[in-house]
Amino acid sequence: MVKVELQQRLAEEYRYAANKISESKDPNRILYYFSIFYGEAQRILNFQWDADLALIHMATHYIYNNARALIQSPNASIIPFNAKVFFDGLAQIASDIAEYFETGKDNINELHDILGRIAKIGYTTTGNGAYLFERGIINLDE
Repeated sequence: MVKVELQQRLAEEYRYAANKISESKDPNRILYYFSIFYGEAQRILNFQWDADLALIHMATHYIYNNARALIQSPNASIIPFNAKVFFDGLAQIASDIAEYFETGKDNINELHDILGRIAKIGYTTTGNGAYLFERGIINLDE
């Protein structure tokens, strides 16, 4: 894991973003604040390389890009996308990432669980993922 001072910076930035995400109702504003997760990870990687932080960067950037593309797509109404479930799940993930850094954990299993939930919620923004969500094969409440 990254040095303590960098971890504290991540914790502060991530908690700020998680709180703003929870307060926001506008999908574009939520994604704006969510972009802090990959942006801050990238800034910290400039000071210290950490493979786990690189995974957080990639996974959160994946969600951001997919969700942004879906929201802006003229075909968005075709894809069965449950915005409330998605954005509630995104708020929970944001809070979980912030908590992970706030508590100073270095638990690869817990981080893997968070990354898995990021992948799952991000995948629901794709055509196949939305289909699997609609069929109940992907459950965001688990």
